[in-house]
Amino acid sequence: MGLKTTTNVSSRRNKVAELKEKHLKLFELDGVENKAKFIPKMAYIPEPGAERIIAFFPSEIMGGEDIYTEFVSKSNVPEDPERTLWKWPFNPEFDTEYKKSEPHPATGHIRYLIPVDELINVALQHIPQQAELGAKQTELFLIDPVAELELLEDSPINQMTIRDKAAIDWKLPVSRKEWLNKLILETTFK
Repeated sequence: MGLKTTTNVSSRRNKVAELKEKHLKLFELDGVENKAKFIPKMAYIPEPGAERIIAFFPSEIMGGEDIYTEFVSKSNVPEDPERTLWKWPFNPEFDTEYKKSEPHPATGHIRYLIPVDELINVALQHIPQQAELGAKQTELFLIDPVAELELLEDSPINQMTIRDKAAIDWKLPVSRKEWLNKLILETTFK
């Protein structure tokens, strides 16, 4: 391995470690802490009309472990401004249930094509647990306590954000307004 290749591998490892650090609280909630198998991937549509997928090499998918991922570019730059952590629950039938890519012309490597629809949003998976632990203490939704105090009373509709609309539509406490999250929890998770 030449110096340039060693530097590239080291640089990639450092970028992956930086990406992984953002999700430490979610790994802890999922019970995997530092043992999480985290492999950031590009999510893409391989051909017009196809579903959005991510692709894992056989060496990545084997081992019987769930894989955690974040959608990134080829150079491991996050593509999702929300920095969503996704989980692919290990499927022992992966070899027969998923399509495979054509072998790479130079290396012969194939990849398993996993539909993004099969991934689990780890934060949403733990919302009821977050409510039990006290949503006011969570850092997952980055709630600003000062802004919350200003909004103790009803807010005007013109202050509704897209995130607030999503929280209402999805019936999930993903707003940055704690009072709205609390209202959703009180009416949805009873």
